[in-house]
Parts: sequence; structure tokens; C-alpha cells
Amino acid sequence: MTKLTSAAEMARSVGVDPKAFRRALGDAQFPWQHQLNGDWDVELDSPEHSSMRTVLVTLLKKRKKP
Repeated sequence: MTKLTSAAEMARSVGVDPKAFRRALGDAQFPWQHQLNGDWDVELDSPEHSSMRTVLVTLLKKRKKP
């Protein structure tokens, strides 16, 4: 069975605002980007999920800088 996760779930799991995360995902302009105003649902451990994690880590690192 395929397990999915969403941008909102990923963001909330690490204390990031889901809207800020979705905005950063949109700015990343992935070739597989979702439809405008659509959900960012991806399969766990897929290449897309990995790309989204990278963006999320970048947001976390920016937030921790003084």
C-alpha cells in the first residue's frame, strides 16, 4: 500500500508554518510541481518527498540563524 504525506503534515511535524513551507515549495519550481492551489501530496520516500524534505531543512536552517 502506498503511503502519502502532505506539505502541511511535513511542516507541522517540525514546527514550520505550512503556508511558509508551501510558498517555499512553489518558489523551488520543481518540474513535477502540483497544480496551482492543489495539495502537495507525495509518496513517502519518493524522489519528490526527498526534494520536499530538502526545502524543509533549508527553511529550518534559515530559521535558526540569528
